[in-house]
Amino acid sequence: MIQRLQSLLLLLAVVAYVMMFFYPIATVTEFTQLQNERLETDYYELFAMGIEDPTESSVAHLNQTSSLPVLILVSVLILLVVYTILRYQYRTQQLKLVKLSILLNIILIAGIFLNYPQYLTDFDLSISPASGAYFPLISVALLIVANRYILKDEKLVKSVDRLR
Repeated sequence: MIQRLQSLLLLLAVVAYVMMFFYPIATVTEFTQLQNERLETDYYELFAMGIEDPTESSVAHLNQTSSLPVLILVSVLILLVVYTILRYQYRTQQLKLVKLSILLNIILIAGIFLNYPQYLTDFDLSISPASGAYFPLISVALLIVANRYILKDEKLVKSVDRLR
């Protein structure tokens, strides 16, 4: 099971998803308008588990549920990829699960880089991706390569079946 290259690639994708819990996904800067001037009022970081505010005195206008879509999607992706690893005997089902994982991963990437938290509040926010936002890009590459190796195995098994 784990000695197969595609299983190792899927395991690395799980590690990349888990890393999203430890690194900030985005940095959020709030601004206020004061007489035609845009002043920075607050800065905080968006993690998959919630919002962390490095300054104690400020109040973030995004609440803890702002990161809930990312948390749910990353958790589903972790469970889906682990389940895909365990289904190593059923290559066609594994192919479908990897394709579903790639689709969900693209949705996650689009949500992160299209700055979905901006749409959750009426305040003037500047959101820039942080280091944790790039882990889904790494994992989608790993999933695509794993998909190719699973497909290669499936073709090999079908060619051997033809020879019998």
